Amino acid sequence: MKTMDKLKNKVTNKKKMLTFLLGILLIGILAGSLFIVMLNSSDKTMIKDYLEQFTNSVQSHKLNYGQALMSSLGTNLFFVIMIWLLGISVIGLPIMIFFYFSKAFILGFSVSSIIYQYKLKGCLLAFFYVFPHHIGNILIYTFLMLYSTRLSLHISKMLLAKKTLDFKRIMTRYSMVLLISVIGVSVTSLFEVFVMPTCIEFILPIIK
Repeated sequence: MKTMDKLKNKVTNKKKMLTFLLGILLIGILAGSLFIVMLNSSDKTMIKDYLEQFTNSVQSHKLNYGQALMSSLGTNLFFVIMIWLLGISVIGLPIMIFFYFSKAFILGFSVSSIIYQYKLKGCLLAFFYVFPHHIGNILIYTFLMLYSTRLSLHISKMLLAKKTLDFKRIMTRYSMVLLISVIGVSVTSLFEVFVMPTCIEFILPIIK
């Protein structure tokens, strides 16, 4: 019975943590989506110029794939490693939540910027811009955040209770979480750089 109770508590705690993270995700995406309305005309013009430059680069096949891959991988791996490291610290929880919120905010802002520029037709471009690599990244980040947040809270709880931690066992399992996350964002980065531009190239004549 004790084993079943422990299992139920773990499942309940995971559900609560997942609900909390999904709430932050939705708030971040919503805040990012609404932020475009708050920008002044010069900032909106800058976004318009950036989108036009990007779409023109895709159409003319002038994308620097090597540089784009390094940029995408660098950004994703930095985020994953930082969250992972913060998960084994006592004070890392607020910073992790901020990073997670910022990712959701950027996603919401990117999608709303595309739709603002291209109106209803921009929904099609936004779909290919987001799916599946950005959706994949969000799932990976949520998976990582779930384990990192729980670990950070567990370490804090054990330290306050002055109990001994089996750090070797914890780090073995936690290292697997890092490995899965690194492989995941590497795959999404490859898709973003080498597949997403091709998909966008096909739909640009429709929206322009």
